[in-house]
Amino acid sequence: MFDEKLQSTLLSLSTAMLADARVRLGLPENHLDSGIRPVVPFSKMAGCAVTVELEMAPDEASADLSGVVQAYEEPGVACPIIVIQIPEAAHHQGIFGEGAATMARKTGYVGVLVEGAVRDSHELRDMEFPAFSRCIAPGYIVGHVSVKTVGEPVVIGGRTIRKGDVILADNDGVIVVGAEDLEAVVEKSLAIKQWEIGVHSQVAAGKTASEAIGVVGPMP
Repeated sequence: MFDEKLQSTLLSLSTAMLADARVRLGLPENHLDSGIRPVVPFSKMAGCAVTVELEMAPDEASADLSGVVQAYEEPGVACPIIVIQIPEAAHHQGIFGEGAATMARKTGYVGVLVEGAVRDSHELRDMEFPAFSRCIAPGYIVGHVSVKTVGEPVVIGGRTIRKGDVILADNDGVIVVGAEDLEAVVEKSLAIKQWEIGVHSQVAAGKTASEAIGVVGPMP
């Protein structure tokens, strides 16, 4: 069960550690492509995905984003992160900004991940609301798109993300971990972190890398 304690543990780790852990466990890589970046450099977030997919509306009258508002109000997971897939044709229009962040934070959201654009980047920085996206753009998206699905798998940064999947994002990128792998990946990441601390302290004390590994042991 994901909770604030597990969130704190993840925030003490890095995406690089989780990526290493997946490899050491024989799991496939699952980090997003390098085009997904933090809106504010060195932001960090950890939480569970609430997924929304948008589609282009045939006309302004039929465009409807009420499903996104409902997702903000009723996330249904602990430490929620809103994850939004936007059609490429609307990537020049921001789906998430100051207003959305205000709504989302009210119900416990800890960040946003967008295959597309966010806007109000200055305000998001001042609010300290973590946002990771393909791009930043000031365009007005209302009237151009509608909600296609809520709670169904989406594709962000070349990876499929399901509702409830765990996301860790930092300045290196974004990694996704399914519930079935979460315990093993976190345990292995913590072991790698302790190993790195030991090796680095030995090197800082004057030992060579091979000597340090001889003292600490092989990477777990």
